[in-house]
Amino acid sequence: MGAGVSLFAVTRWWLVRHAPVDNPGGVIYGRTDLPAVFEDQPALAWLAASLPKDPVYIASPLLRSVETLRQLHRLRPVLCDEDGAGTRGAKNARENIDANAIERVPELAEQDFGDWEGRLWSDIPADQARLFWDDFANAVPPGGESFSQLADRVVTAFNRLNQLHAGRDIVAVLHGGPIRAILAHILALAPGAALAFDIAPLGLTRIDYLDAPENPGWRIDGVNLRRYQG
Repeated sequence: MGAGVSLFAVTRWWLVRHAPVDNPGGVIYGRTDLPAVFEDQPALAWLAASLPKDPVYIASPLLRSVETLRQLHRLRPVLCDEDGAGTRGAKNARENIDANAIERVPELAEQDFGDWEGRLWSDIPADQARLFWDDFANAVPPGGESFSQLADRVVTAFNRLNQLHAGRDIVAVLHGGPIRAILAHILALAPGAALAFDIAPLGLTRIDYLDAPENPGWRIDGVNLRRYQG
């Protein structure tokens, strides 16, 4: 057998945080379905060129996640046209975008901030805000969920998808909270440690699951990779 041939399945994840949202007022948004803005075309182009061919496409149900994935998909043929199709390939991809399966997974949505959604942090009573930030992982906004609760649902769905699509390339356009929860999970960190990860809009996080018979586990290839901002 030639060198470099894997004897076990490798599942490769491309975790992308959605594009920046249209939020000029700076309100709290988690489950609030704000649209994304796509002004940074160089960043989108770099990211699209970094993604694999023929992946499984996964998104949260929120508009900013789905639309970012669609934007990246539209750019793929233009940047990585290996069959010489050129403009024709790009045009066909744009026409067929809705035919490409996007698996929308509700469990991968952003944290629900409940009654705080749509409000400014400065409008949150000081005692409530202090309790929240003092125990970010476990504090529950009124009518919402804690980060630990988010992590539980995200990790359950993530493990299921990792088994379902074993050996595939998976492009998942998600949110900062779920990506942080996934990183904490594969590193066996407590949920509260997840805030240590900087996950920027259009940041790419690359992780692989190596299903080795005797020692399966995760490999991190990069966190929050972005086009150089010079």
